[in-house]
Amino acid sequence: MRAKEGRRVATSVVAVAMFLCGASTLTGCPYSDPCWEVEACEPDPVPPPGPCEGEPHTAPALDECGVFVSASSGNDRNPGTKGAPVKTVQHAIGLAASGRGNGEAPTRRVYACGESFEEEISLPSGVDLWGSRLCGDSGDWSYEWSGIGPSASTVIAPPARIPVRVLGGDEGGIAGDEATSLIVGVRAVAADASASDGKSSLAMILSSGARAIVRDSKIIAGNGKDGEPGEDARSEPADDGMWGNDGADACTADFAQGALPVVTVCDDGIESTGGPGGYGDLESGGDGASGQPVPVENPAGKGLGGIGAGSSQCSDGVEGAEGLDGGRAAGAVGIGQLSSDGWIGVRGEDGKRGGVGQGGGGGGGSKSRGEMMACAAGRLRAGAAGGSGGSGGCGGQGGKGGSYGGASIGIIALQGSALTLERTEVFAGNGGRGGVGGTGQPGGVGLQGGHGGIGYGDMWAACSGGRGGKGGRGGDAGGGLGGPSYGVASVGAYVSFGPDAPAKAGRGGDGGAAGNAAPDDDLGRGQAGGAMPYRQFDVPDSAPPQ
Repeated sequence: MRAKEGRRVATSVVAVAMFLCGASTLTGCPYSDPCWEVEACEPDPVPPPGPCEGEPHTAPALDECGVFVSASSGNDRNPGTKGAPVKTVQHAIGLAASGRGNGEAPTRRVYACGESFEEEISLPSGVDLWGSRLCGDSGDWSYEWSGIGPSASTVIAPPARIPVRVLGGDEGGIAGDEATSLIVGVRAVAADASASDGKSSLAMILSSGARAIVRDSKIIAGNGKDGEPGEDARSEPADDGMWGNDGADACTADFAQGALPVVTVCDDGIESTGGPGGYGDLESGGDGASGQPVPVENPAGKGLGGIGAGSSQCSDGVEGAEGLDGGRAAGAVGIGQLSSDGWIGVRGEDGKRGGVGQGGGGGGGSKSRGEMMACAAGRLRAGAAGGSGGSGGCGGQGGKGGSYGGASIGIIALQGSALTLERTEVFAGNGGRGGVGGTGQPGGVGLQGGHGGIGYGDMWAACSGGRGGKGGRGGDAGGGLGGPSYGVASVGAYVSFGPDAPAKAGRGGDGGAAGNAAPDDDLGRGQAGGAMPYRQFDVPDSAPPQ
């Protein structure tokens, strides 16, 4: 019984102690023993920071914290420690992402010496790149802190390709949707026209799903290349038409069939046909047929067949209509699109093919009976037949559209990526001019129709076919789109400009002129490239493959 009462008293004391301790947890508890029993006196102690934690300019550079790289003293056979750095940044990134071996955990950090590295790098999201480190014989790999991003001394400047690409998602190989790379103290410099298309200059790309913070750095794109001119069509004219066939002479048949048509088949499969001649007979001649193809609108009666002889003589076939010229195509318009390869522009429109010339109309046929008209006894009796029309010339081919000029873009952020810029300058160069459109090919010549058959004695002759029309000249192509200049360009991405993070554009390239255009003739000229510090692209309905 006393034991139970004792326990009740102790419980009361603990309860009182807990009440008293609840008001004194920040300063300690006056009742030490009961407080230890109820664990209510002091908060859990905060663990000290790890040796690798801290800001780049204050955290110590330790072998256990990252992989070290020096272009001047490193060797890629080394383990990447301070005393034995590797030589290339990409090899250091691989070691940081996967570990040095022997079961060592990945450090996910690279310490880059303040030197120039002539290589392109791919950085998985979640691996940091801390540049501008003091290295060499007297260096301790501390951060060469100046507080000014443009003073970054680690230079990534390959002679070609994109200097820095940040990978995301499955491409990056680092687990976690929120894996973010911190890039500090780096100067990424792209050469002119260094992207894979050989036109654009791009300094950094964030792939789909990539995440990066760029701090105290400078990102510089070079100039885009001018677009190539569109291919000119052949300078030799397109295929000419064919001579029409001559009609049969009078008194050489009992019924003289009109001359057969001639057909020119152009290389695009379109045909020009001279109209067949009219027949020759005793009392009248037949009408010649019209040449083909007949124009949709033909108020002048081009290519009509001649009238056969009756009470009056026959008439010749009419010359065929000329094919329509291809004209001048439109210049490129739009802003292009972003992809994993960079920026893709718009070519000028190709020139249209010239129209085929219409065949000439067939000549009218004649007759053999009438005053002072008749075939001699013993001869066949029909009058002369008309000649067929000549076929028209083929239309010339159109020129090819001018190519787009290359872009200059400091950073591209693709769909689902996240980019934060802090104390970092981004510069774009100038976009390239759009290419000039190609010139069209001259059309082929239409040829003469066949002669009508001759009469016998005083007999009326048959009539000739009309000449084929000339083929239309191929169209001149439009000029290509001028290359843009954007500091940062994004599509479906999150982009944040922090303090002291200006983005500056250069000059967009002029649009290319149309083929065969005078310098001050803007018809068919491509649109000039845009120039903006930051440009957001609309997400396409069908996004290009990344």
